[in-house]
Amino acid sequence: MYALMFINVLFLGIDTFRDVPFGMSFGIPIALSAAIVARAAIWVRRRSIIAAPKDVQLYLRGTIITAAVFSIIFGSWGAFLFSENEPIRSVSISLYIFVGAISCCFCLQALPLAGYFVILFGIMPVTIQLLASPSWSLASIGINFLIVTLLILRTLSTSHAGFKHGLQARSDMRFEQDRARAAERTAQELAYQDPLTGLQNRRALTEQLDMLTVRHERASRMNLLLLDLDRFKGVNDAHGHGVGDKLLQSVARRLKTIVGRSGSAYRLGGDEFAVTLSPSSDQVARSLADRLIQGMATPFPIDGFLHHISASIGISEFPSDADSRDSLMQYADIAMYEAKSQGRSRYSIFEPSMGQSLAARAVLESEMRADLCTNAFQPYYQPIVNLASGRIVGFEMLARWERADGKPVGPGQFIPIIEECGLIGELMLKLLEQVCIDAANWPSDLTIAINVSPVQFRDPWLSEKILAVLTKRGFPSRRISLEITENALISDPIAAQRIIESLKNQGMLLALDDFGTGYSSLQHLNMLPFDKLKIDHSFVHNVDTDESAYRMVMAMIRLANSLRLSVVAEGVESQSVFETLQRLGCQEVQGYLFGKPMNMADTTNLLQTGERRPDWLKNDAR
Repeated sequence: MYALMFINVLFLGIDTFRDVPFGMSFGIPIALSAAIVARAAIWVRRRSIIAAPKDVQLYLRGTIITAAVFSIIFGSWGAFLFSENEPIRSVSISLYIFVGAISCCFCLQALPLAGYFVILFGIMPVTIQLLASPSWSLASIGINFLIVTLLILRTLSTSHAGFKHGLQARSDMRFEQDRARAAERTAQELAYQDPLTGLQNRRALTEQLDMLTVRHERASRMNLLLLDLDRFKGVNDAHGHGVGDKLLQSVARRLKTIVGRSGSAYRLGGDEFAVTLSPSSDQVARSLADRLIQGMATPFPIDGFLHHISASIGISEFPSDADSRDSLMQYADIAMYEAKSQGRSRYSIFEPSMGQSLAARAVLESEMRADLCTNAFQPYYQPIVNLASGRIVGFEMLARWERADGKPVGPGQFIPIIEECGLIGELMLKLLEQVCIDAANWPSDLTIAINVSPVQFRDPWLSEKILAVLTKRGFPSRRISLEITENALISDPIAAQRIIESLKNQGMLLALDDFGTGYSSLQHLNMLPFDKLKIDHSFVHNVDTDESAYRMVMAMIRLANSLRLSVVAEGVESQSVFETLQRLGCQEVQGYLFGKPMNMADTTNLLQTGERRPDWLKNDAR
């Protein structure tokens, strides 16, 4: 456009050089040409600028104003040249002006207002002069200019409408593209990010490990740390999932702060997290594990409460431990469970022997499932003695498992496994039925204490199942004392209360087991209709020598007496402890001093002596 204007101005100046004053044929063309060149230079410079929307509006406004000013000068100059020349020369002048103006209009189709100014100020002055001319030939040219001008106006209007439509379509398309890219980014984030904590998720971890192991960068060592939160479930159950979610978010923030730029943190699900360190070393991994354990052990303030948790950490290393993603994660998992088994709130580095322990556990689980269908699991009975009379008033039923090879397996080994497998309820009901058979001919005043696992309280039909066994065997429910730990009550207090009250209504006795080692003991004693309180052996074993243990047991006995509960002390193994408990007013005791757990035959023989006293008490009485 600017090139056309420059050429038209130059030719008009040359064509009229000798026929008009010097200023009109030389001065004005030079000024217009300089302005055109300057304006063209500005336009060229702006082509490389990505302007903001407000700047674009400013540029367009400048173009419209420039078009109006140029058109006024160009049209006025053309009208003067037209009036100063003879008709033949006037026609050529008007054609120069008309062709130049029309060319500019086509170049300004995207900005019709500027085109309208070009027509109004650039073409119309000459066109009006042509129409007003007495010469029919000039007037006909003016009419022709007018018709073409009207067509150009129509073209500008329709062209601008099409341009706006195309621009809108392009804008819509770009908007959709931006939205699609944003949706893709969001989907990417959701695919690789944990929505609760903002950490990377399991998928991100597996792909990161795949990239490392597929490249087989054996010169670069990497450590994988798996973290499992200890006691998180207790917080979640006691305070609700909302607090549990806030706790996980706080854990994630603390985890990111501790790890920093030395590695990457992930949430794998639930209360399980992971950290990758690359490049790394044993010293770096151990140091970070120590900081993580200390960090997780620091209380978390949430909603006005300080929540105490900890973390167990398992560490595996690439490529010395494993050269594949699955093996690396499996070995870190094995090491983490080893840390838990050693007492929690610690870390453990994978060793091949851990894999052997896990394999042995798998074999044990397989045999346990098979033996559950046989008589390999049997109830054993440990005497409970009344301190005042020295007589046996009941027994605690304890599960024992003898494998097919004749080797016994301690409850500390198989109870956690059978709980994890969800078979503890089946085992307990099986043993309960055997208890009903064994104790059917024992003295009717003897009670049988049976432990109820916290896992069993997840079964809403627990009370119905227990009552069904007793009904089937015709065994009096008043002779059953159910021992319930405090930890069994915090998972779902309402459901636990319903189950316990249902069993209590059938005449069963209830004992709060391991008193003092769980959560909210006083609340549970007040909330549920317990008959007995069992003091954990950790308080009893040194009550005769440790002043703090003595005061603690004394306080528990006084509390129980004030609530009209009888007290049973566990783990009595010496006569000194026995006599101390007598002085403190404890009602009942059990422990190796009175007898180890016995099978049904030995228990029956003991009861057939008539006096129902352990041997050492008989001798002492004599």
